[in-house]
Amino acid sequence: MKDRFIITTTGTIENCPIKRYIDTICSNIVIGTNVFSDFVASFTDFFGGRSGSYKRKLQIIYNEASEELKQKAINLGANAIVGFKIDFDEISSKDKSMFMVSVSGTACVIEKNDEDIKAVDCHSQISSIDLQKEIQRRYIVSQIKKSSLICEEWVEFLLENPQIEIVEDLIKRYISLDVNYNANEIKEATNIKRIISVIPANHIIPFVYKYFEHKKIRDLIEEFHLFDSNSIYEIIKSKLHTGIHLLSATKEYYDANDLQGMKKILEYLDNLPNTGNIETVKGGLFSKCNEKKFICENGHKNSIDFLFCEKCGINIKGLNEEELNIIEEFKEKCNIIEDYID
Repeated sequence: MKDRFIITTTGTIENCPIKRYIDTICSNIVIGTNVFSDFVASFTDFFGGRSGSYKRKLQIIYNEASEELKQKAINLGANAIVGFKIDFDEISSKDKSMFMVSVSGTACVIEKNDEDIKAVDCHSQISSIDLQKEIQRRYIVSQIKKSSLICEEWVEFLLENPQIEIVEDLIKRYISLDVNYNANEIKEATNIKRIISVIPANHIIPFVYKYFEHKKIRDLIEEFHLFDSNSIYEIIKSKLHTGIHLLSATKEYYDANDLQGMKKILEYLDNLPNTGNIETVKGGLFSKCNEKKFICENGHKNSIDFLFCEKCGINIKGLNEEELNIIEEFKEKCNIIEDYID
């Protein structure tokens, strides 16, 4: 119930206050001239039996445009669209005409009231179309949970009807695929990524970080902008180097909670203990002077002037130059977000 997406022509939703406006979005669907030629040819019959066929065509176009708009909103992290508007226009050029349906609205995040949503979702009947759709949904979900090969028909259905319950199944399936040599598995991986791309980030994040030790999943985190400060903080505490590389990941929008989590990460990194040390070693055979040496965690001795070990490339805290650059970029990002939000 809580995941129900709401679209309304009004500027507000009763008992569901708007927490954040995200962006104004629009979608356009264009169809060819045959609709108009058919319409003119059968004008005398339009108000009779043929009118039903045109109604169905317009409904299909309307549904497609609305679904595309909804998907854009979901990809932005919205759970509702307010100010929904639809326009039908004819586009003419020389002897050709096209028909365009335009839909628009404001993507936003609303605070949902469980009781109100339950009241909206209560039905006393179900249409045959909805029944068939639910049958198809359950079949597809059950097959994916059985690790069946994902066919194109399923992909199209899942792009229009994202299913949160199969996210972990898709992630595990993606991990098992060989995307280097097997053409069928490359296609399967592509389909999985397409399906995942339309699912809200907050439903994907728990699972990608659960399987973060797989490089393919870490790549997904970066590709789909799934940065999550709390998850990365926990990884850094147990897998420092992997966690640092995840700091390069981004997200679509940052808020005060993200900033707080990012500061927590930086505080932890600033207080990393030394894994190497500075020692005074005795001079060599022809030198009576003792000298200080930087000794890395692997026991390699370096000149005190060296920031990084000559042999293994790490500093006194066990970090290499690339990792330090990632941390510096992360600090800069954190500073900018703090300036912008404050």
